Amino acid sequence: HHIEDRRTSITASSLLVAVAVGICVGLGCVYTTGLGNVASSAVVAPRGAFAPIYSAVQPRNPGLAGYASRQQNEAIKKFQETGLRPGQKFVKEPRAPSTGPYKGKSIMADPVKLEVKNFDGQVVGSDDMSLKVARPETAKGLVHRYLMYARNSMRAGTASTKTKSEVRGGGKKPYQQKKTGNARQGSRRTPLKPGGGIIFGPKPRDWSVDMNQKERRIAMATALQSASSDVILVEDLDGKFESPKTKNMADFLDRVGAKPSEEKVLLVVEGQKRNALLSARNIDKLKINKPTSLRIIDVLGADKIIMEKKAFETMKNIFGENAQEEAPAAEAVAA
Repeated sequence: HHIEDRRTSITASSLLVAVAVGICVGLGCVYTTGLGNVASSAVVAPRGAFAPIYSAVQPRNPGLAGYASRQQNEAIKKFQETGLRPGQKFVKEPRAPSTGPYKGKSIMADPVKLEVKNFDGQVVGSDDMSLKVARPETAKGLVHRYLMYARNSMRAGTASTKTKSEVRGGGKKPYQQKKTGNARQGSRRTPLKPGGGIIFGPKPRDWSVDMNQKERRIAMATALQSASSDVILVEDLDGKFESPKTKNMADFLDRVGAKPSEEKVLLVVEGQKRNALLSARNIDKLKINKPTSLRIIDVLGADKIIMEKKAFETMKNIFGENAQEEAPAAEAVAA
């Protein structure tokens, strides 16, 4: 009987201890769940494959979680609105517009009506500007090709360097092949040494590219038509500049609405205007040219384009809608 009573007491005490331990564990779980941060700091973070599961079940700050979810939702919304492909990224701050010499130029093919001003800057009439331009889907590419054609044609292509076989000296082997402990060398003019040859250096070449004459004409007309908002028509300047004075040219430009001190100006005149040319050569941002020798670089880079009435008519005969195609080269030579 004494042995059975002792066994019963041991079993009861074991049950009491187990119940007490369970209660303590339960209270501890509730306590750690309530505090959150204390529990996460007390538990060592698991490693390996259990890390995602651990991060998923751990309690988080609801404020930070809500902020992160809002940010993620906004990013997803922007991504959907922009229509980007999966491999592309959303740019938070787009690049600022270009401030180079060809800024602010857009393709515009609609006919416009331009005002004609006299030498004093007063409006005395108007004229239509309607040139034969490229199709909207190919206009930008055509103008860009003509710009590259003009810029490449200006390159001299005379840059030249010498390779290790062309540079002077280096015919003798610096030292014997073996028994020196140094790396083997066959010439003192190796590209790895000072005074040696140049690896893949420039050589004289022709940078010019091919472009059809009809394409060049349409590209120039497209550039002029796109710059129609910056074109100012003036009456003929015959006899207006009695003497070559820079002040007279500067005052004339200011009266018609151009400011060569702040913006680039292109003056297009017909024929030889000696006094006008001499008056304009000391103005830094002013270029003067004839309608038959216009350059695409000057047209795209100008902020204001001032044209004589005669020069404007000549330009329309070359680039207008009713412009006649030039005769073939053989017929022109025969004529």
